[in-house]
Amino acid sequence: MIGTHRNRHGSFLVLALGTLVLCAPALARVTWIRKSTTTGDLPAPNSGQQQTCCVVFDIDGDGIDDFVIGERTRTPSVVWYKYNGKGWNRYVIDDTPLRPEAGGAAYDIDGDGDLDLVLGQDASGNAIWWWENPAPDFRKPWTRRLIKNTGGRKHHDQTFGDFTGAGRAQFVTWNQGDKRLLLYGIPSDPKGSEPWPSTTIYQWTTGREREGFPSLPADIDGDGKLDILLNGGTKKAAIDRWQRHHIADLPARAMFVQAGDLNGDGRPDLIAGGWWWENPGTLGGKWKQHTIGEPLRNMAAVYDFDGDTHLDIVGTQGVGSQKNSSFVWARNDGKGNFTIHDSIGYAGGGDFLEGCIVGDLDVISIGWYNPKLWIFENLGTGGK
Repeated sequence: MIGTHRNRHGSFLVLALGTLVLCAPALARVTWIRKSTTTGDLPAPNSGQQQTCCVVFDIDGDGIDDFVIGERTRTPSVVWYKYNGKGWNRYVIDDTPLRPEAGGAAYDIDGDGDLDLVLGQDASGNAIWWWENPAPDFRKPWTRRLIKNTGGRKHHDQTFGDFTGAGRAQFVTWNQGDKRLLLYGIPSDPKGSEPWPSTTIYQWTTGREREGFPSLPADIDGDGKLDILLNGGTKKAAIDRWQRHHIADLPARAMFVQAGDLNGDGRPDLIAGGWWWENPGTLGGKWKQHTIGEPLRNMAAVYDFDGDTHLDIVGTQGVGSQKNSSFVWARNDGKGNFTIHDSIGYAGGGDFLEGCIVGDLDVISIGWYNPKLWIFENLGTGGK
């Protein structure tokens, strides 16, 4: 049921057609109900063709998840949705033409007790923006300010966390145009500081484009400090230096790296594509590779979807473009052994790009090729 699970960071996605039923051995069935802009269950963000980002956070502070959708071909370019008990109301954050990239994050940047929004610009420009949340008076506009407006273009994926042990969060973003990972300290006066100064903590010169973060930062080596998990390794935070630790060579385009304890040993493991790597307890140790199942092109969300206390995985399978993929559910036995036992749905028309987990593991999927949204409401094992 939407409305009880608070999640500051987006996870990735699920899309299907019709009412869905996930079945787990020796467990009651988990029932999902599909709701969509195509059937009038919620209003479309705009009339555009390229929805790019989905960010989930409690915008108005009522304890119920809201979500933000960005679209880059029409206005309004950024909107947010609030659940009203029966459906969703859409509100405008920014009605100017912008080109937000996939990703985004939420954090209380100005320290006023509500969560603000951050989105990066796509390959059309070098900007990263943050919007001041006007809560509790939403008759006021969301004020847009700059974090970055120089250097390379494209900013696919962001996160917040205290990666330096400073006792306060920093902002981390990919800048694909400059082939860099950038860290920003939040200024003491963020409303009066444009742009923010940054530090490069990782860069590359050749190879595929880097992108992706776990839905939540993780302490990989158990030293009490958050690490940055990247597609291809981690960045270990220290006050005066950054050190890169290689974990595994990931398959091509396995960008959506996640972290979670899959075998119950108390340590966060690495998950990407159709594989996971067992955390040895130290960044310098050898990470043992395990197979999840048939390759998951876009490894999606890592949550306990069936209520057995073990982390499961939702992802897509298929060959060729994302138009020809289907969604599957990989059930974890608690020891890191997975069974891909149920096809969730077929992505006919290619209408999936990014998604979010909201409520009690309800799922939002945004459409890339068509202006659509889908919400799959998790009714739990009761089915009502």
